[in-house]
Amino acid sequence: MKVSDIIMGPIIAGIGILAIVAASMQPKPFFGTGYGGGFFPSIIGYALVLAGGLLLVNGWRQRDVQPLVVMGSWVRSPTHMANAAVVLGVLVFYILFSNFLGFVIAGFVVVFATLLQFTRSPVRSLILAGVTTLVVKFAFQDMLLVPLPWGLLEPYAGVLSWR
Repeated sequence: MKVSDIIMGPIIAGIGILAIVAASMQPKPFFGTGYGGGFFPSIIGYALVLAGGLLLVNGWRQRDVQPLVVMGSWVRSPTHMANAAVVLGVLVFYILFSNFLGFVIAGFVVVFATLLQFTRSPVRSLILAGVTTLVVKFAFQDMLLVPLPWGLLEPYAGVLSWR
């Protein structure tokens, strides 16, 4: 599927504006350093706005020769549509249930369902989902100190934490 730059440009610029607004809400820097938590996200936001504007200009120049949307042959393939549905479904699942289930359980389900759809190997998907979830949990929560939701496993937080 090919979407014209006339459509994608404003979407990307809008995401950039959202990034700039979110970055402006970050805590201000300490001790006059000038660099707070929103510094790098705001740079990315400005870059997205610039890229979206350039895409819009490019799409406007090609508007006579390029249709707004061209559907690819994959849209008629049930396998490809199922792949797209699984990816969107696990994203929605994680957003809705990660706080209740916790990162470990929700992340495992997301990785397992995605791997199962793409590899069709239940044993390999089960092993990789478990290893991947634990590695990500260890890297983010224990090494980088990013708080991840415990959810149902909160009573076991002391046992499952490696700090």
